Amino acid sequence: MNPISQLPTTSNSQQVTDAYGGVLKHQTQGANAPADTVSLGERTRPAQTNGSAIAQEEVSLSPRAQRAQKIEAMADDFFSAGAFSINDIPKLIQRLHQDGILSDSQLNRLSSAGFEIPEPNDAPQSLLNFIDSKQEGLTQSEPDQALHKMLDDAKTVLNNMDGIDGALYSQTAARVSAQLTVLINADTNMPAMDKEQWQGLKSTMQLAASMGNSQQSSGQLNSYLALSKRLT
Repeated sequence: MNPISQLPTTSNSQQVTDAYGGVLKHQTQGANAPADTVSLGERTRPAQTNGSAIAQEEVSLSPRAQRAQKIEAMADDFFSAGAFSINDIPKLIQRLHQDGILSDSQLNRLSSAGFEIPEPNDAPQSLLNFIDSKQEGLTQSEPDQALHKMLDDAKTVLNNMDGIDGALYSQTAARVSAQLTVLINADTNMPAMDKEQWQGLKSTMQLAASMGNSQQSSGQLNSYLALSKRLT
């Protein structure tokens, strides 16, 4: 495991404002006098346009809209194919910091809460495939069904990372990360490879929870991080 503080990050994030404008093209129709017609004088005809005149304008996205746009782009790059693995976590952290989705203070808060980066795997299994493989071996017992529900929640978060800025998925991610802390610490005989996968899933949930605007403002994320730290 590697602490998050060892990752190189970009010190300043650059926000991009997208501007959209439209230009109306005027089409002027003129009448050509017939050759055999005698002109009694020159008259100027007003130019006509196809449609109403629309002034060119710029629309600037709000900071929140820009942030949501960056999260959607990140989700498309990292999660849309369903192949995200523990090897992708360092690149994801750098992207989140570079795009300004996670600030220095948020990364420091994660580090203080015991955030760990799993060791890279030569043949990484995607987190979605890991979840499916664990669910296949579960029974109908109450403990197994609770684990099944937690894994379902984790899968829901991974499949909806483009909407992680909202309350529903970020709160689910925060809850799952705390539950995974309990699971990892409770099984002292867990194989090392399995532990790396569970830790990678937990770290991904922590990152997802940190991206939610509602978590940042409500302080609920801080409660989950504090709980995770006590359980570590």
